[in-house]
Amino acid sequence: MKPLPSLGHQMASRWQLRAIEPGDAPGLNALIEGLSPQDRIWRFHGVVKGLTPKRLQAMTAVDGLHELALVALATPADERCGAVLIGDARFVVDHTGRAAEMAIMVAAGWRRSGIAERLLTALAEAASRMELERLYGFVMQDNQPMLELALRCGYRGLPDEEDWRLVRIESDVS
Repeated sequence: MKPLPSLGHQMASRWQLRAIEPGDAPGLNALIEGLSPQDRIWRFHGVVKGLTPKRLQAMTAVDGLHELALVALATPADERCGAVLIGDARFVVDHTGRAAEMAIMVAAGWRRSGIAERLLTALAEAASRMELERLYGFVMQDNQPMLELALRCGYRGLPDEEDWRLVRIESDVS
């Protein structure tokens, strides 16, 4: 498996996409705390109010070889305020070394703006560069917005064999 090359910054009209950095922990925590209770259940498959400092550190200090995390940042009109973390997408290479489990979240006010699609595309591009074969994730059955997004982005939906509440989504990336 090849390590991931530096992604650099990719600009868009109101937001940018880049690899996560350790200094993003406060912004990531704010993104998670800003999600509705239902959105947190959908993202983490259970009740989560926030993350411990240790968990935040683990989510922002990824190795780029076995895991990848990307963030979407919005620059406010008053640039003195600094960028705001509005999206997070990540994957972790599984035990096969050929596939990775992914997850994604976008702040409510930024949904339906193309951020989630761009994050999923960037994950697939990175997985392909790392010579992985497929990305997959587990989505709660009642998370219609994520299931619809996955289908629009070319993912297949399969019933999860271990948990009836989940749908396994997957897409080939090689």
